[in-house]
Amino acid sequence: MVGQDRDETVRPLRFCALAAVIMAYGWGYRGTVGHEAGAMVPGALLGLVLCLVSGRLDWHRRTAVVGLFAAAGWAWGGSLSYMEHTFYVTSDSFPNVLYGYTMLFFLGALWAGCGGAILGLAFTERRSELERLARVFAVVCAVFFAGYLLFLFAPELDAKHETVTVRYFHDGDWSSATLTLIVGGIYWLLRPKDRPAAALFFFAALAWWIGYGILTQGFGLRLAPWHRSESWGGVLGVLVVLIIYLRRRNNRAALMLCRYGIVGGGLAFAVAVFLRHPAMAKWGPFEAWPELAGWRFSEDSFGFLMGLAIALGAYRLIRGGLSPPEEDVPRPPLDVFGVFVMLVALIWINFRRHFARLMRAAPDADVPAFLGLNMMFWIALVGALITGAFLYALYRYLRGDRALVPQSAFGKGAAIALLLLWTTASGQLFDGLPTPRHLFGHLLLWIPAAVATILLVSFSPSAQHATVSSTADAAPSDRKWGAGMGYVAACCAVPIVLLAITLANVSMQDEPLAGHARKRFGPDAYYRQTGRLIGTWQATHFSNDLEETRTRQGELPVTRLSFDAYRNVVAKLPSGREARAHRWSLMNQYTWLDWYDRAPDHPDHARTPLQFRGQHLLIAWPPGNGSDGFLVFERVED
Repeated sequence: MVGQDRDETVRPLRFCALAAVIMAYGWGYRGTVGHEAGAMVPGALLGLVLCLVSGRLDWHRRTAVVGLFAAAGWAWGGSLSYMEHTFYVTSDSFPNVLYGYTMLFFLGALWAGCGGAILGLAFTERRSELERLARVFAVVCAVFFAGYLLFLFAPELDAKHETVTVRYFHDGDWSSATLTLIVGGIYWLLRPKDRPAAALFFFAALAWWIGYGILTQGFGLRLAPWHRSESWGGVLGVLVVLIIYLRRRNNRAALMLCRYGIVGGGLAFAVAVFLRHPAMAKWGPFEAWPELAGWRFSEDSFGFLMGLAIALGAYRLIRGGLSPPEEDVPRPPLDVFGVFVMLVALIWINFRRHFARLMRAAPDADVPAFLGLNMMFWIALVGALITGAFLYALYRYLRGDRALVPQSAFGKGAAIALLLLWTTASGQLFDGLPTPRHLFGHLLLWIPAAVATILLVSFSPSAQHATVSSTADAAPSDRKWGAGMGYVAACCAVPIVLLAITLANVSMQDEPLAGHARKRFGPDAYYRQTGRLIGTWQATHFSNDLEETRTRQGELPVTRLSFDAYRNVVAKLPSGREARAHRWSLMNQYTWLDWYDRAPDHPDHARTPLQFRGQHLLIAWPPGNGSDGFLVFERVED
């Protein structure tokens, strides 16, 4: 359909505002559930609304597809660990603070770079090519689901897998990369029709192993504490493969969105953490501000700024007249698959975390068995009944029954977006009703969700006039989508911004902030402390002071402590029994023994600092404020 000038239905301020606000909600929700599936929610919401508010009928018709691919694009970064890097910026040392902001930029660039690249594919590639990619994606996900079921019914195998992952693969996604590598290779052999799509998955998984293997396993580069994932090298490899793939296809439009993601996502992560720092440091006018949901504020800020950056790139595609993507196969199959992923698979994966927390919070007495079956079974049954009804509705739609859905493409897409938005928002309630202490954190989810809904509905009148402009004739390969002077200037500004926020950050405090301050450099850097700690220590004697003078004879309360990289502590008692309810942690630039941390109601639950003296480890004993000396340990071979 050829229509009027494309600017009549697109208002850049509202366009960017909706993308930023809905991404703010999505990233806040991702902070609640975490991991890859959690990251797919903001990606899906962003892709959905960019289509809906574009003023382009061809994008309206691709809403479900773009939502699906955007979800997959932002899932790549779900394995990245970035919260620990925010602790470096609470240090009072310029190099440590700069390191923290630089690493946040790097991780944000990886995450949004992958997301922008795959989002660009959804906007530009013909539908048949997207179907090929979706078929491989579906097979890979089916294998992942089979693995999940295996671990669910074989918890001992799950525990062994977790141990291997932590001990040998830096808590990274090595098994997912391996399965994708195998599935992509087999799919390439068995289905010649889809070989280009299968090759993308195969080489992305291979690049994950190359990036992780060379940078972390080979050169020993670590960005986070020992107990956090080091998947960044693998995700870097994936981003490189995506860029090569887009270059080989001469898809400059998708590459442009990738570039917007790299710079915009990186700056979003760094600037968002800086925005919360004045309140954390109690600086100047923020001295009286309560520390309410500081991390949730950062997450909302991450999402807002990252969504804004991607929206600016998408708006450039609209203003530049990107040609409509080719619809060379029927639309319903891929649309239905996209809706299934967003409104069925994502809800199940993320809600199992909500319900798990609900069950953990409920005393056993409040969860009685009914007909011999526990509460989790009945929750799953209710979910299955709802899912069955929804799947039947999708089946009817696939068969041509359109009576249950809005008639317009905008209405269909808006229904998907609002269902995903408010279904996930309701999941927060399963984690517990808001309390005065946590109310602000809940509001930082509900307010963006409400604002996004209002903004989306406000586009409904103009959506009726959506067209495909006669001037939308710029192919994805057009050189107009190349990096211009504005992008070069943005890249040059990155180090200036990082230095500026580092200087401002350091100037707001005179000492490390209490809580979780980290050091990356110097003799007491976190990795030196934790690297020295991990292993087994034998108790030798008791001392009344830090000089290690032997001051007490007789039986010691603990004979051996074993520390692993995942913060677990096993204490061997004089009776020979092993107590496994303990953990170690980092706080205020010190290492602590959290005695009976896994049993907070235990009468001996307490926290005590760990200190090194020469070749010995000293622990204030007994843990807690009533310590009257130190247990002295020396390292032994495991």
